[in-house]
Amino acid sequence: MSETRPRAHTDQGLTTARVTALVDGVFAIVLTLLVLDLHAPAASSRADLVAKLRALAPSMVSFLVSFVVLGIFWYGHHMEMHWIVRSDRIHLGLTLAFLLTISFVPFSAALLGNNQQLPLASALYAANMCAVGATRYVHWIYATQGFRLTTREQPPGQIRFVRRVFMLVPILYVGAGALAWLSPSLAIACFVLIPLTYLAPSRETRHLTSMPTRT
Repeated sequence: MSETRPRAHTDQGLTTARVTALVDGVFAIVLTLLVLDLHAPAASSRADLVAKLRALAPSMVSFLVSFVVLGIFWYGHHMEMHWIVRSDRIHLGLTLAFLLTISFVPFSAALLGNNQQLPLASALYAANMCAVGATRYVHWIYATQGFRLTTREQPPGQIRFVRRVFMLVPILYVGAGALAWLSPSLAIACFVLIPLTYLAPSRETRHLTSMPTRT
């Protein structure tokens, strides 16, 4: 008996709708889990409340930094999926690996928030973010190599630009992790600055991130 499958799936691969839905769902859950490490303190006086809020400050900083970082990763994935128009089994596996590293962020963020003075906590957070960036780099390489999963209208210059940025970020996190053994505070400052490299648009993507000009 001959196998009957839709020609579109045979020739063009799987669609990306469920990939996007899964990624959005995981990011929504992970972003929500971040706040669970923040516990509203009960105080007996104003001075007691101020003291407990001050004690909560490191966890609040960790929450804010991680929320922004994850938001940037989600934003970047949204931009990638503008160009990626089909999927396959390897792409699905790479996406799951990316989500695995993302799902670990609430733990590493809580560890950092509760132990900001310890170099090991910053180093583990950096390792987690390095893994996120590395899996994202591999994901982009696989999708764009020979226009495997992208449209052929994608500008080659844009592919190369994004590839360089995605390769740089894990390297920077390795540096931040090493810096943590000298100064955890400087490492945390790096955690704030590194994700900003993702926000620099290439010449070919500015039209996707700018508001249309009214005439």
